[in-house]
Amino acid sequence: MTLSLVSGRNGLFPAAAALVALGLAAVTAQAQKPPAAPPMAAAATAPAMSAKAIDQAIKYRQAAYTVLYASFGPLGAMASGKMPYDAKAFQVRADRVAFMATITPEVFPAGTAKGGIPSKAKPEIWQDRADFDKLMKDLGDKTAALAVAAKSGSLDTIKPAFEAAAGACKACHDKYKVE
Repeated sequence: MTLSLVSGRNGLFPAAAALVALGLAAVTAQAQKPPAAPPMAAAATAPAMSAKAIDQAIKYRQAAYTVLYASFGPLGAMASGKMPYDAKAFQVRADRVAFMATITPEVFPAGTAKGGIPSKAKPEIWQDRADFDKLMKDLGDKTAALAVAAKSGSLDTIKPAFEAAAGACKACHDKYKVE
């Protein structure tokens, strides 16, 4: 079976979900390995995670956001009239976005600001973690409200909730994502 990188029933979401699952397994496996005790002189400078574990954490983070974006894009297209509104599809995607927003705060563990693969996460995430966490909570709250609004089936109810969720995304991107 091949997974294509197009949206749809067997497209981007299953491929990205598989990447998220693999990333979670890799990060979990790394976290469960007890670190070897470094020599006393090197203990102060030894990294908390191996280079491989950092890269796996970055890939996991990127996969989680791939799933989030793959669902959020069609929501915006439906809310703006660029794509026909389908209440059932909107609900599925809104629920998925709300769920992914519960995961996103976890995909920025300490020590993963820089790795061997490119990342658009700014180091300020880890320098001002309290503010970043506040924005992540806002994203969770706004996407949960969007999922609730989607249950109404009414675009008049959905549009303001979508705009609020999009605003939460933008607030974080403006401050913590390299564009």
